[in-house]
Amino acid sequence: MKCLDNFANIGKAAIIQSLGIQKNYTEEIETTVDAIDYSNTACSTCKYKAIINTFDKNSKPYADACASCASCPHKTLIQKNVYKKIYHNEKNRYGYRPMLKANAIKLFLLLHFYHPDNNGIVYNLEACDLASVIGCNVRTVWNNLKVLEEYTYISYSKNEYGLINVILNDYENYYLPANKGGRGFLVMSKALLTKLNSTDSLVSLRIFIRELLSLDSPELKGVASVDYKNIRDIRNTLPAYCKPSVIKAKLTKNSDIFNVTFKDDVVRFEIDKAYIPKNQKAYVHEEYVGILQNFIWEFNQNVAYVNSGENVSGKFSSFFNINTPVASYKLMKLTDIEIDDIASLSLHYSYEIVINALSVVYKEYYMYEKTVNNLAGLLSTIIRSQFNNLKKAA
Repeated sequence: MKCLDNFANIGKAAIIQSLGIQKNYTEEIETTVDAIDYSNTACSTCKYKAIINTFDKNSKPYADACASCASCPHKTLIQKNVYKKIYHNEKNRYGYRPMLKANAIKLFLLLHFYHPDNNGIVYNLEACDLASVIGCNVRTVWNNLKVLEEYTYISYSKNEYGLINVILNDYENYYLPANKGGRGFLVMSKALLTKLNSTDSLVSLRIFIRELLSLDSPELKGVASVDYKNIRDIRNTLPAYCKPSVIKAKLTKNSDIFNVTFKDDVVRFEIDKAYIPKNQKAYVHEEYVGILQNFIWEFNQNVAYVNSGENVSGKFSSFFNINTPVASYKLMKLTDIEIDDIASLSLHYSYEIVINALSVVYKEYYMYEKTVNNLAGLLSTIIRSQFNNLKKAA
């Protein structure tokens, strides 16, 4: 059986599409802001107050008066509640693919744990292994691979030995910045995947994964352990047959991921601390630090081999594939801080992408003993350049 990675990065856009695009809705958000108190006696005879009370908010006199009031030394501030309407359209934001059933969702998540390369290709999978992890039969795996390909989540082929090769079609987009169409990714542990695979109800599965995404949102910053949802809002993310009674019935069953309680029409989700998004990312970071330390140690061992004309491990081929006028390949010496920074970049982009960029730095800088003052910054620049080239090619 091929080993699963301990953690995987899974694109949020692809996850949301697989769960089903939420119905469009308008949300009114209340926030508290500082506002000028015009009942202040210093304002009573001020011409700017008169202008603000008289002129249209879109006019230049109104804007000039507001600017003068903002810099006035006599102003006093009060707390004011303001309401803002936000229109949500997931189809525009994340794109559309047909939603998936439970086994297809589980299979799609699982494929990310077999160490995709920087192109999103996964090699030499066995259908019986996939079936064992998901908890289904082999025929179900083949049927759902066809569904995933038909709905363009993946492409796959079977080789002469019956092994499966898969391309995760949007993998390269997972790591793009938002202004280039990236929608981020969810860091998921193997332990969390196991808990999701043991979730029998499709409704519960969809709700739980939605909650994982919600807790990882920019608003909650991945540190919150509790989230509240109105039944109406949950229903908007589900097919029409999911009435409030169905949702409550499914969520009443015990879960190893969330402790779920109800108060009227509000559902309280409290996630197990082991699965809090920020904790997941901290575990991944520490794992990457260890992997990178081993990588550098093994790399330097292989430098000695290649310089003596011996064969080297294929994992270092991108570092040693140059014709160099330098007499011999150089050792790579990184500080603990640099390794920590590279681990953080690996969490943000992916380990494979960062190692590929590190090979560029090695061949263009370290081989010629050029000074690198900010390794993380240089790696980020190389990665962004590669992404830009990919988008131009597309």
